[in-house]
Amino acid sequence: MPLSLHLIIHFTLAIITGYLAGLHFKKIELGVLIGFLGGFLIDLDHVLEYFLVYGFHFNLIHFLQGRQFLISDKIHLWFHAWEYVPIFFLLALAFKKNKVLETILITLAFAMSVHLLTDSVINKYPLKFYSLLNRVEVNFSARELMRPDDYQKNQETKIELGL
Repeated sequence: MPLSLHLIIHFTLAIITGYLAGLHFKKIELGVLIGFLGGFLIDLDHVLEYFLVYGFHFNLIHFLQGRQFLISDKIHLWFHAWEYVPIFFLLALAFKKNKVLETILITLAFAMSVHLLTDSVINKYPLKFYSLLNRVEVNFSARELMRPDDYQKNQETKIELGL
């Protein structure tokens, strides 16, 4: 799937998710904003990953090619993690009396869940791929996390790019 379509899907679902959560809590603007944050801006961890590999020397073409993953042979994706979802729900329960905070936390959990489920379907990876604990267990190794055919394609790309 082209990256542009992937991003359009995430953006649209993030706004819809935020709208629905905002409608439920009678805080539509806040819901849409937090839905956008949890359902779309979650992908900023790709940028973080890039900076961890390259420092602050940004090259858009290299970023779009995913070179940060090719060079490091690691997949961290710090924000793509199911572990945050129950934490946000538990915090929402703890702060139930604060309707704004409750709205933020539940909407974040809901939007992140939709994003992770969508990524799992689009990228054809099992749900556990989006578990931070799973990635820690294999030391973030791309070889361990990726399907063998995808990993092989990455190795071929690495050779083609001279990395």
